[in-house]
Amino acid sequence: MPAVVSASRRTDLPGWHADWLAGRLGRFRHPPDALFLWTKHPARLVEPSPLRSAVAALPNAFVHLTITGLGTSQFEPRAPAWEDAAATVPDLVRLLGGDGRRVLWRFDPVLPAVSSRETFVRLAERLARAGVRRCIVSFLSSLSLKGSLLPQYAPFGLAPSGIQEKVEWTGRLAEAATAAGLELRLCCQPKVVERLGGTVAPAACIDAELATTLHPLGVTVPEGHDPAQRRHCRCAPSTDLGDYARHPCRTGCAYCYSKAGGPGVPDAPDPGALFS
Repeated sequence: MPAVVSASRRTDLPGWHADWLAGRLGRFRHPPDALFLWTKHPARLVEPSPLRSAVAALPNAFVHLTITGLGTSQFEPRAPAWEDAAATVPDLVRLLGGDGRRVLWRFDPVLPAVSSRETFVRLAERLARAGVRRCIVSFLSSLSLKGSLLPQYAPFGLAPSGIQEKVEWTGRLAEAATAAGLELRLCCQPKVVERLGGTVAPAACIDAELATTLHPLGVTVPEGHDPAQRRHCRCAPSTDLGDYARHPCRTGCAYCYSKAGGPGVPDAPDPGALFS
């Protein structure tokens, strides 16, 4: 059994492959030291379903919940509206044992051309009231396993940010997060962290220290650098359950870097239809 399981960096398993994920989690002979789920579709986790039961049965689960404020727009056409996603967070916290530190909000990626600081403030205040304590942000990359992402961005008027734009946006978001009672962490941007003088900490999305702190049985979750990730990634090693070919993401985000998703994926019904 892998010590830490991620489901999934590659695709939105809870949103689009919930039954498969429930079955896979149910086959663990022993629970992993930590489970990190990643989704834009939190309703799939809190509605009565095999997935909800499977997650509730695991002792040390976390959810990376991406809410950017762009759901239902051309940039995230099949993501829920931010108001709907945020409304599920109290139920999500209850599913995870009542500790809001287990929900890691991702305002990710920051798109200066279209992201709204006002929406960020409203989200920060609302999620903080539900007990969430951490927000992770990042910015567009130029390259991924697909190759250059610039042709994918161009039709949407998107482009990677320069360092000064990253510094300005991160600084302002950090101030808003702090005012709401959240800590802001930044993913894979050491130069921006340096420019901000340590006021923003680097993110570890697979955070072994946090998982150890919150483990109800006092298990120490293994730390270290995941060699499968980027050089500046601070994530601990994990086993990812997602598969690019078998688990396509249908959310259709304009900026998607994954081979499992992006604006070229075929149309599909809303994931809620999977449970209708």
